[in-house]
Amino acid sequence: MTANRQIHLVRRPSGLPQPDDFAIVETTTPDIAPGEIQVRNLLMSVDPYMRPQLDANQPLNTPLLGGGIGRVTQSDNPKFAVGDIVRHGAGQQEVFNSDGRGIQVINPDPDLPLTVYMHALGGTGITAYGGLLEVGALKAGEQVFVSTAAGAVGSVVAQIAKIRDCYVVGATGSAEKKAWLLEEVGLDGAINYQAEPLSKTLKDLMPRGIDVYFENVGGAIWTPPCPG
Repeated sequence: MTANRQIHLVRRPSGLPQPDDFAIVETTTPDIAPGEIQVRNLLMSVDPYMRPQLDANQPLNTPLLGGGIGRVTQSDNPKFAVGDIVRHGAGQQEVFNSDGRGIQVINPDPDLPLTVYMHALGGTGITAYGGLLEVGALKAGEQVFVSTAAGAVGSVVAQIAKIRDCYVVGATGSAEKKAWLLEEVGLDGAINYQAEPLSKTLKDLMPRGIDVYFENVGGAIWTPPCPG
């Protein structure tokens, strides 16, 4: 048996989730059965998609749904060796057993932080890459607008577009994020849609029009209270 801690949802949130909606539960995890592996979590991800899950899909009094990266500590599965670093969707818990389905071995680059495999080299990076280069069919030198450009997916989209020598403008929701997009990410223009008239500012910043618009918001950015 291995000591374990899990984060459970114990009450459906009403509006903004509160600490009392959750509990840290101490438990134990048995040794593996034939064909199984045991994984100890190293990193766990908290992502926006988790919030709507709390209203219905997330069972109460079980580990929160979510992804992470862990290390295999026991194995009776030929696809996994003790010490392997794996990516998983086994939720918010320190230790878990699995038959290996849905578990992916990764070979981390020692020159990169392990966290990069949860964003730029993880699901958000794949979303950005596929959406911009495959669906958007981006061409070098095009005019690109990215909504929520300081977010997990949007920030990768913006950087890929800059690597492709594109002219890139991003929208974001604060002065601090706008400054980060301009000064750190190196965008050609940025809009704080909470304080600037979006349509007019976008027209001023992109006089040549938009070749690729990478939409991260589902349309809400274009409706009140957004000015303009």
